[in-house]
Amino acid sequence: MWVMLLNDMRASNIENIQPRFRAETKEQLLAFLESERVEPYRDGQWGKVYRQGGPLEWCNPPYDFEDHLHFLDAGTEDDWALSGRQNYQETVMGIQPAP
Repeated sequence: MWVMLLNDMRASNIENIQPRFRAETKEQLLAFLESERVEPYRDGQWGKVYRQGGPLEWCNPPYDFEDHLHFLDAGTEDDWALSGRQNYQETVMGIQPAP
């Protein structure tokens, strides 16, 4: 599963990106971005590049040079379960049992 992280242009710290959408592949997320892109326009004080009224309207586009920050390969549910089991084994089971 891939997760796309974007920032809301209305946020006080526009550098703070948040998870916004997920898809099975990064290519699906890129296609979604492209399908919502329009000619840049002004909306009051805001410069926008995504369709007005669309799910990306208030998002800034990802920076090409920070691609690795905007698209995260989150793995599978099984990956997360395995990681949780390993963490439990290392963290909890590594504690000495009471006599």
